[in-house]
Formats: sequence, C-alpha cells, structure tokens
Amino acid sequence: MMAVPSPASNQKWRARLDKTGLKCAKIRTISILSAFALATTATAANQEEPNEDKEHEREELGVNPYTAPSIERIFAQLDQLRPLPFDQLKRELPRAIAAGREQKALIFGGLIADGFLIVEAERKNLVENFGRVLMEQARALGVGDRVMRHSASLTELGKRGEWQQVRQELITTQVDVEQAMIDLRDEKMAHLISLGGWLRGLQIAASAVAAEFSPQRAKILAQPDLADYFGAELKTLPPTVAHAPLFEKIRAGIKKLQPILGKTNAPSREDVDLIRLEASELNKTIRESE
Repeated sequence: MMAVPSPASNQKWRARLDKTGLKCAKIRTISILSAFALATTATAANQEEPNEDKEHEREELGVNPYTAPSIERIFAQLDQLRPLPFDQLKRELPRAIAAGREQKALIFGGLIADGFLIVEAERKNLVENFGRVLMEQARALGVGDRVMRHSASLTELGKRGEWQQVRQELITTQVDVEQAMIDLRDEKMAHLISLGGWLRGLQIAASAVAAEFSPQRAKILAQPDLADYFGAELKTLPPTVAHAPLFEKIRAGIKKLQPILGKTNAPSREDVDLIRLEASELNKTIRESE
C-alpha cells in the first residue's frame, strides 16, 4: 500500500513550494525594480536598501546601476536643463538600415533618448511618429512583441498630454527590451542599448548647456562613473565586434571624453563644446550604414 504523507510532511512541502514561488517572483521583478531606482531617489530615505541577495540576482541577470537606470538618468539631467531649445536639439528619427545587431542596439538606445527629448518638450504632434519608428526599430532588433503594447500606449498618452505617464512608459519599454536580451542570455546587447541612450543623452545635454552656458549647468555634465563604466564594458565585447570600425571609434571617443567628464571642477565652455562635438560625431557614426 502506498504511504500517505503525514500532515506535518505536507506542511513542510507547502512551505518549500511557497519559498520557491517567492524566489521566482522576486527574479521576475528585479529588472523592473531597477528601472525605477533613480525615479524614487527623493523617497529613498523611507525605503529599505536592497539586500545582498537582490544585488547578487541583479548582477546574475546583467542588470546593474548602469543598464536600465542609466537611461532614466537622461530624464534627471534634462529636467535640470529646462527649458530645452528643442528646435536646436531635435534630429530626424532613425530609418531602417542594414546593420549588425550591436549597431541596432545602439540605435535603439539613442531612439529612446530622442523620445525623452520629445516628452521633455511636450510635443504632442511628434508622439505618433515616434511610436511608429519605435516599433520599426524594435522589430529590427527582434523584440517587436515586447514593444508593441508600449508603442500604442505611448501614442495614446502623448495625444492626451499625459507626459508623466509617457515618461514611465518609455522607461518600461527600455526595461522590457533589456529583459528580452537577458532572457536570451545576451546581456551585452542590454548594455549597448544603454550606451546608445547615454551617448544621445550626453549630446542633448551638452548642446543644451552650450546654448545657455553657466558653470552650474555645465556641472550637470560630469559623469565619470558612466564614462568609465562604458569604456570598460566596450573592452569586453567579442573581438570581431570590438575591432569593427564603429566600436573602435566609440571606444576612442569615450577615452577622449573621460578626463573631461571626470573633472572635479565644472567643465569650461571649451570643455562643453568638446563634449558636444564628440558626442554628436559618435551619434552620427552610430546612425550611418555599415
């Protein structure tokens, strides 16, 4: 006769299953939580710090303070530089080009930053076209399914002028795409999306500071942690990618920017112009067809 588990035994198994379920739920939410880490800075004092287990799980998933949150840092910068001279900062949205996946990841990150600029300037008439291009680029990257609902939501929210919700939708879009890359165990692509967003954000911010220079505004450009991080991350790319002309140029450009972005004093007017020109050149190169 088959043995019947005792009530005590059943309770033990239920406890183990509950723990397993909680652990799986925790892993699924890590990427989303990291995306809102910087958005909640103002209330961080009232919240618990992530424990060591959560930090370890973030690293295992390829999520750290420079992936999803670094995209959101663009908003934090642009908020401090308002009002933005939109007509001077805008650029044409990307078109479909024949490019490798790594270049497409950089382009997608830059497009998210362009979306931030549209939101900061509250341009309702541009949101629909942005949503369409976002879908095109997501499909080219192989993540169209993850972006489809965000694209529709962005368009509707933008038409209604609900800009705070559009911001959050953009953040979530980037997180979902990042998670898709992590699910494919392609963390490098997640980092490249972040790099593309940072470079375009740096161009926008430097151009805004140059248009209305002051030491206080220039100080906002100081980002030694991000410059050093992405400079190091580029060295970990596979040799066939790392030695491609595009990535050789990006690596050289970041190396040139590192000492300027790492200054303890506010960048000078000349420094700001150099940052603007270098970032503009790198973004132009990213958009060019291979």
